[in-house]
Amino acid sequence: MKKAGGVVAVIGALFLILSFRMGIAYMRPHVDLYADETNVSDIGTFDLVETEVYAVFDCFASETTTENGAETGKDFYYIIPAYNGDEMYYIGAKVTEAQSYTYDEISDITYDYITGYSSDMGSKTAKLTGLLSKMNNEEKKYFYEWFEDMEWFENEEEMKTYALPLYIENVAKPSAEFTMMLIGAAVLAVGILLLVIGIVRDNKKDKKAADQAYVVINGVTYPKSTFNHVNQCINSQEKAFAAQELHEITGVSLDEAGNIIANWSKYYY
Repeated sequence: MKKAGGVVAVIGALFLILSFRMGIAYMRPHVDLYADETNVSDIGTFDLVETEVYAVFDCFASETTTENGAETGKDFYYIIPAYNGDEMYYIGAKVTEAQSYTYDEISDITYDYITGYSSDMGSKTAKLTGLLSKMNNEEKKYFYEWFEDMEWFENEEEMKTYALPLYIENVAKPSAEFTMMLIGAAVLAVGILLLVIGIVRDNKKDKKAADQAYVVINGVTYPKSTFNHVNQCINSQEKAFAAQELHEITGVSLDEAGNIIANWSKYYY
């Protein structure tokens, strides 16, 4: 039971760790990135952002996932606006290939508006739900390179001020991760309970074994140390060897030795 409890506890812990941040964020009030009172600098690690993206400046990077040499998926990183008060800042949005078509469409609309080709941004938006995370070095490199290539800012200092190396990875069903967190917590609790029960049982078993100096088999009393190796074989799941040795020590038949081994705790503990 102790071993099973440890395995169950590890599985529960893995579920809990993988879903903990999103699970906690899901329970908290969600943040609208474009609400008047929202400042991007105030969004915390455990804030779940839910918003409708109305402007997309461009795609600055893509990421392909593979398994056994075959492509299994592709994600795209887009630049979207964020705000501190009335000042516009820029962050990333990570979306799947299926969602990228909508982002590309909004990017075209945004470009036409910025260049003056159109005077209306229209009403096209894309739903974005996820946690604000830091870009890794490679993502940050492509992010800054886009602004440099576009000559978006006058200098690097201005770019580093307003282009924030953060992104929101779109999550289709954050409630699923919340459910995973609850399941993980429950499985971990069951595992810990089994582990504790197993430890308590083993301690009782060891205490009883320590207090017992003799073993009685078929009415004959033997010093307990006589069967130390038999007990080791049983603990190692080598019951056939244990039965053979018990037969040699006590003279009981192999069949009877097998029955005694099957109920060894009644004799040795």
